[in-house]
Amino acid sequence: MHELSLSESIIALVTDCAGLEGVRHVSRVTVDIGEASAVDPQALQFCFPLLSKGTVAEGAELVINRIPLKVRCADCRAEYRPDSPIAPCPACGSHARAVLEGRELRVVSFDGA
Repeated sequence: MHELSLSESIIALVTDCAGLEGVRHVSRVTVDIGEASAVDPQALQFCFPLLSKGTVAEGAELVINRIPLKVRCADCRAEYRPDSPIAPCPACGSHARAVLEGRELRVVSFDGA
């Protein structure tokens, strides 16, 4: 479960940034997770409170924004959101594509005092 190490990294980042900003307690952490990022949001929700104990993020709410997959066809350049990971381009039927959105994993913000 790599969500354990991801949770550790998120908490470390928030803890470091909170220290720089003089925040003593973090109440909410917001992250973006792309649908194609191979991150299980439920596992992250499970790990986060366990690992945040004893840190400024202890008891913080973890808010997860899911970012849908968006791709560009390599052949006709159409941009679309596929219905499934293997769906062909709706314009030309090609399977060649580049991912534009949906692989993200980023800390967007945190709230605290």
